[in-house]
Amino acid sequence: MTSINKLDAAQIQLDCAIQKFFEGSHVCSVTLAGAAEEILGSLLKNSGKQSPFEFLHEWYQTEYAVKITKRDFSREIANMPRNWLKHADEDADSEVDISNKDSMMLLMRAVPCYYKLTGRHSEEMERFYEYVRFNKDEIDALMSEWCM
Repeated sequence: MTSINKLDAAQIQLDCAIQKFFEGSHVCSVTLAGAAEEILGSLLKNSGKQSPFEFLHEWYQTEYAVKITKRDFSREIANMPRNWLKHADEDADSEVDISNKDSMMLLMRAVPCYYKLTGRHSEEMERFYEYVRFNKDEIDALMSEWCM
C-alpha cells in the first residue's frame, strides 16, 4: 500500500495526462488533466488563491458581456469534454469529438495550478511548456477558435 497526499496524486495525474497528450490519447489526457485540475483548483481555493478556471470564468463574462454561473460555464463551455467523459446521466447515447485541443485546454489550466501551489514544474510539465513555446502560433489559433 502507498500513502499519498492530494498534491502528489494531482502531480501523478497531470504527468500522466501530459504523457497521454504526447501519445495522442486525448480521452485519457482530458480525463487525467481534468481530475488533476479539480484537485489543484480546490487546493488553490483552500489557500486563498484564484485558479485559472475562476480567472477564465471572470474573463469570459467580461469579454462577452454575459452573466453565466460557474456551473453553467463549466458544463457548457470550459469543461464540456471532461464532463462528457465523466458522466452519462443526461447523454448516455451521445457522441463527442475529443481532440488535442481539449487536452491542451485542460493542461494549460492544470499546469499553472500546480506551479502556483509549489513554485516548480515536474519534468513532464516542463516538456509540455516547451511544446507550447515551440508551437505558439498553433496554440494561439486553438485559443481563438475556442473563444468563438
